[in-house]
Amino acid sequence: MKSFRLLGETCLILALIGLLWGSAAAQISYDVANYQAMADADSPETIPPGTKITLQNWQKYKKFMPIWVQAAFSGKYKWHVGSEPEYTVEVGPTHHYPLYTQYVQDTEKYGGQAQLVPLPDGGFSWKGYVAGIAFPHPAEPNLAAKLAYDTWSNFRPKIMDFYAWNWLVDQYGNVSNLESDDSFFRLMHLSDPPGGPVNLPSAAGTYYASRFTEVLPEQSKYTTELTLRPDDPTRIEEIYVFLPSLRRSLRLSSAARCAPILGTDFVEDDNAWMPTNFKITLLGKKKLLEPVMDYDKAFLKDSYMQPPTGFPAWPKAGTVHWELRDFYLLNLQWLTSHGAYCYSQRVFYQDTEWLASVPLESYDRSGKFWKVVWEALVPINFRGQHTMIEIASIATVSGVDFQNAHITATVESPTTVDEDGAGTAAGPVPPQFRNLADITTPGSLSRIMK
Repeated sequence: MKSFRLLGETCLILALIGLLWGSAAAQISYDVANYQAMADADSPETIPPGTKITLQNWQKYKKFMPIWVQAAFSGKYKWHVGSEPEYTVEVGPTHHYPLYTQYVQDTEKYGGQAQLVPLPDGGFSWKGYVAGIAFPHPAEPNLAAKLAYDTWSNFRPKIMDFYAWNWLVDQYGNVSNLESDDSFFRLMHLSDPPGGPVNLPSAAGTYYASRFTEVLPEQSKYTTELTLRPDDPTRIEEIYVFLPSLRRSLRLSSAARCAPILGTDFVEDDNAWMPTNFKITLLGKKKLLEPVMDYDKAFLKDSYMQPPTGFPAWPKAGTVHWELRDFYLLNLQWLTSHGAYCYSQRVFYQDTEWLASVPLESYDRSGKFWKVVWEALVPINFRGQHTMIEIASIATVSGVDFQNAHITATVESPTTVDEDGAGTAAGPVPPQFRNLADITTPGSLSRIMK
C-alpha cells in the first residue's frame, strides 16, 4: 500500500515538474528576430479595413501585432484573449492625428538646437533643448538616442488631471478596487498655454512632476506619491510619499525604480524613466495594430472586459477599432554602471506621428517576457484640433504581469487640461492643482488632509 502511495506521489511530482517545465518552455523570450519579423513600415502588406481578427485566424496577422498582443492571443499565459465575440479585433482605417500647432511652431523655431552629449558609460544626455520636438529630423549617428529624447520631450500641456478606477487582480482571480486622482505637471519646455513662458519661474530645474493620490479604499485614502523628474537627465529623480497614518511625507530611495506605484503593477520607471540610464538601439520601423476608441465610448466601464476575465480592460468589439500605425521600436538596455535593475530589456513602441511610446514591453533578467504597459487611446479636441496627446488621450491603461498573472486594469475619466480647459470636453483642472509653485513641491504633501 505504501509503495502505491509513494508511486502516486512520485507521479504527481513528475506531473507538476512537467507542467512547470512546459509552462517555462512556452514562455516568450527576448529575441531581436521576433521584432524583425514584424511588418516593415514601408511594406506594401496591409490589413484591409473591416477585417476581424479572432483566435481562429490571428496567426495570419501576427506580423502586424506587438509582442504583447501575440502573447495575449497565444494562450500561453493566464491573461489572454478569449474566443467570445467581444474579444474580436476589428481593423479600421488609419487616421491622421496632427501635432498641436504651437508645438509644431516651436519645433520650427527651436528645432536643431538640441544636441546629444555622450557619457562615459555609453549613455547620452542632452543640451540646448528649448521647446517643440527635440530632434525633428533624427538621423544617424545615434538615431535611437535621438528618438528616445523625442519621446521624453513629446508634447504635453502644462497641467493634466484625471480620476482613475483601478482593478488589482491577483493570480487567484481576487479583485481589489483602488481609485485614485492622478495629476501631471510640465514645468519646463512648454508649448502650452499659448503666450506663456517656456520655463515656469518656479520650476527650479524640475522638468516634469506627477502626483498619484489614493481615494479608495478608505484605509489608504490620501496616500500620495510625488515624483519630480529633473531637466538634467544625469540627475536622479526625487520621489516622495505622503503617509496619512503618520501625517507626514517621506523621501523614497531614488534607486527604487522598480518599486510599485501605490501597490499597483505599474513601477516608477513606467512613469519617470531617465534616458541616460540605458543603452538605446533601434529595432526597426514597423507597421502595427493599435486600439483607438471613440470619445463617447472611451470612458465607460462597460466598454471593457471586467475582471476576473480572460483579459481585464481589453476593449470590447464595437467600442474600438484597431488602426495600422507606424512605430519606431526602441530597445532600452540598462547600463550596469547605474547599479542593479529589474529588467534586462525594455522595448518602446514610439508612434512616429505623435511620438508617444505605446506600449512598453519588459523582459526579466533571464530574458523572459514579463510585463507590458499598454493603453487604449482616444483622440481629443484640444484647442480646436482633433489630436492625440500623451496621458490626455488615454482611455484605459493596464500594467500586465504575464509571468505572475497579476494585472492592474485602469479605466480613466476624461482628462481635464490646464486652467482654462483648453477647449476640451472634460473642462479645466480642479483649482487645487493650479498653483504649480506649490503643488509640485514636497512641502505641499503635508497639506493633503487639510
